[in-house]
Amino acid sequence: MRSKQMIVQEALNRASSFLEEAGYEKEIAYILLAHHTGWSRARLYAELRSPLPSDIEAPYFRDVEKACSHIPVQHLTGTEMFYGRPFHVNKHVLIPRPETEELIEAVLRHVPAEEPSIVDIGTGSGIIACTLALEIPGASVTAVDISEKALETAEKNAAELGACVTFSHGDLLEPVRGPVDIVVSNPPYIPAGDRLWMKENVTGHEPEGALFAGDDGLDIYRRLSEVLPEYVKKPGLAAFEIGHDQGKAVADLMNRSFPQAAVDVHKDMNGNERVVLIHVPPGG
Repeated sequence: MRSKQMIVQEALNRASSFLEEAGYEKEIAYILLAHHTGWSRARLYAELRSPLPSDIEAPYFRDVEKACSHIPVQHLTGTEMFYGRPFHVNKHVLIPRPETEELIEAVLRHVPAEEPSIVDIGTGSGIIACTLALEIPGASVTAVDISEKALETAEKNAAELGACVTFSHGDLLEPVRGPVDIVVSNPPYIPAGDRLWMKENVTGHEPEGALFAGDDGLDIYRRLSEVLPEYVKKPGLAAFEIGHDQGKAVADLMNRSFPQAAVDVHKDMNGNERVVLIHVPPGG
């Protein structure tokens, strides 16, 4: 005799329990079911009392098991939303975080020129480069990454979103010609020792080079501070995402490189230090 078909609410409850027991948010259950059914969140709620489609149950719970075994849900669905747009993600790129939208907002509030030239360092999936290209009419955007696999992902995202971005392979600012109006980056900034308490779905599946930067997390900022003055126009802007307690350290590095600039530390929606802005004045 065939067992009774599971309803959507029952499937979500069961999946949520598995995930919470494994230490993950039950929200993943909803994301995966929306992915497998192709339903919007509104329709998902409307279908709670409906039978779960028979061809969905097995693959859905296989992915729930994978999520419980530390595979990021974004790697199971293949996408993550950023600034209202879907981006392809995989093991070669950092999964976009909502906090990085604060970096975008900070840049948009302080664009120093019409139709600015912009360089995004360590572009990863291309979220910053593509978003700025789409949000700033006439911007000339170049995205750089040392990982060729990351660049392949970023190029795919740019093509599908219709973002006009030039991609260059290389280390930090090495491939960039001449000074630009804006240098922006979300570099690796996690201290190596923090790996011990981070979840395995991050440390085991996201690229190490996009996460960790030396004992104090400041290695990339140090390297950038040494070369930035020759790459930022006067006037111009540099903007970096930072760790929650790195504001003073990064600001001090940038003040030494740009003694005439105004260097500001901005907090995010949770009150954590998140963005450092360097406003380079004319002539300075």
